[in-house]
This record gives sequence, structure tokens and C-alpha cells, in this order.
Amino acid sequence: MSQRKVKRRRAELRREEAARQVVHKRAMRRFVLVAVTLVTVVAVATGVLVVTSLGKPPETAAPVAPSPTATTTTTTTPSPSPSSSPSR
Repeated sequence: MSQRKVKRRRAELRREEAARQVVHKRAMRRFVLVAVTLVTVVAVATGVLVVTSLGKPPETAAPVAPSPTATTTTTTTPSPSPSSSPSR
């Protein structure tokens, strides 16, 4: 190949490489922007949930105290004795 063709080819390769670098740089910027946005959205959502949950009373029901007139009865069942188990 002549020198002129070699120079043209090298210039073309340089332009192609520069274009690839620009595309790669844009893709990396987009990736970083999306990652930062995602982290920010998750952090804000978590913060909102924490703030709203701290502002409310807990949703667990308060224990009900037994009335003084109620009587409690306990029933016990006899435990089986070891001698009553069938032998082989």
C-alpha cells in the first residue's frame, strides 16, 4: 500500500477508536447515573418508611388484663407411665 493509503487507514482507525471511546464513556456515565439514582430512591423510600412508622403508635394490640371476677381453672392430664408402654 502507498503511504497515503496507510495514513488514511490509520486516521480512520483513530477516528473509529475515538468514537468507540465516546460510546463507552457515555455508557459508563449512564450506568453510574442509574446506579446513583437507584440508591437515592431506595434511601429516600427507606427514610420515608422509617419516619412514617416512627410517627405512628405500634400496631401490636395491648395485652388485655383479666377481669378480677374471672376465675381460672387449670386441668392437668396424667402423663403416661413408662410401664404402660407395650413391650415387644
